[in-house]
Amino acid sequence: MSEVNVQPEVKKSHQKPWFWVITVLASVIAVALTVALVSTFWYQQSLRPVDANSKQSIRFEITEGQGNSQIAKNLEKAHAIRSAAAMILYLKFEDKPTSLQAGTYVISPSYSVQKIVSHLESGKTDLFNVTILPGRTLSEIKADLQKYGYTSDEIEAAFKAKYDSPLLADKPADADLEGYIYPETFEMSSSGDLQYLFQSSFDTLYAKMQKDGLIDKFKAHNLNIHQAMTLASIIQKEASDPDDQPQIAQVFYTRLTSGMKLESDVTFHYAAKKLGVEPRVDLQSPYNTRLVAGLPPTPISNMNYSALQAVANPASGDYVYFIAGDDHKIYYGRTLEEHQDNIKKHCQKLCGNAS
Repeated sequence: MSEVNVQPEVKKSHQKPWFWVITVLASVIAVALTVALVSTFWYQQSLRPVDANSKQSIRFEITEGQGNSQIAKNLEKAHAIRSAAAMILYLKFEDKPTSLQAGTYVISPSYSVQKIVSHLESGKTDLFNVTILPGRTLSEIKADLQKYGYTSDEIEAAFKAKYDSPLLADKPADADLEGYIYPETFEMSSSGDLQYLFQSSFDTLYAKMQKDGLIDKFKAHNLNIHQAMTLASIIQKEASDPDDQPQIAQVFYTRLTSGMKLESDVTFHYAAKKLGVEPRVDLQSPYNTRLVAGLPPTPISNMNYSALQAVANPASGDYVYFIAGDDHKIYYGRTLEEHQDNIKKHCQKLCGNAS
């Protein structure tokens, strides 16, 4: 009897071709919807303010011939918007191809893209406040001004410009404006330049000092305005509290008149920063009052008006030393022994090896 080969039955798929078409289409639609939802979310988020709580003002300029793409990139670079691409899309969707006007504006990270675009369509000149902080060096003031939207070229031009002010009469010809930019809040036009701010600063400070009789009091202490501002800048960096400044002025006057060095650590710290090196007590610099007798060549920062008042009206007393203790209080001494005792009792952390 012969064997019969029985072939296994092959099951045929009952799925029709259109099933695969529907499956692929569904997948494509799902991906498209996901992309659309993600894109919509990104777009809406990108139009929101960078920081809704920001109080910062940014000076922003649109020059003639700038296109929307460049304007958007500049806004993103200035941290005024989240995304240049989102702003460009917004301008296209809203059909605003040429609506942004050349001019100088004041905007804020608290503005949405919609609000910024609306403002940049106005072509209006804005007013805004620029605040110069106390105890700031020129390099720090430059950085502060850049945050307001002034360019490096604008800032450098302002620092190099010639100014006519009696405040600058005693400033050495080769000295820069270190210390002279008075800490105050100035109202500026968005289209105005920094020379106006600096001139206003000089005029404001000189008029105030003259009115209060400070200049004559400086002379009574054998100081001209430049020397008085130099001493005031050291006092400012030693103690920002107006209540401490008159007594510190007394200590420095006592040292100056007795032929002692000022020995103010803030001066060699300034010298180190100016030279771009690590601060050291033995740093060779005309600013280091640990080594050089008398006042430094220029102020080491700007100063509050209270520091100038302290130079004009020092406290009475015969202290020769002072330290800022670990508790941030000032301790005074009449002798080196008393000073070292103050360090031992009150200044283990901050003073280190000071003596």
